[in-house]
Amino acid sequence: MTGDARDVGVLDTLLLSLYTIALMVDADASQTPSSNARFNPRLRSISLWAAALAVIVVGFADLAAGGTTVAAVLLVLGYCVLVPIAILK
Repeated sequence: MTGDARDVGVLDTLLLSLYTIALMVDADASQTPSSNARFNPRLRSISLWAAALAVIVVGFADLAAGGTTVAAVLLVLGYCVLVPIAILK
């Protein structure tokens, strides 16, 4: 029973640290004058297409290796989420 309580304490500490880091990143982002000015829209588009392609390739590789669940999730993520986002951005 003490192992379970200790695991919950470690999980709480981990989640609290991730939340704190997210707040710090958000505070740093709000201090920059213009975050869009330093990130080229063409680079953003290329990055989205590259991420979509990478997720789709990994999904098909997992499918070829015999995986079903992870491959299905990756392919749906690639085709139904990342490719439309890349088209619209």
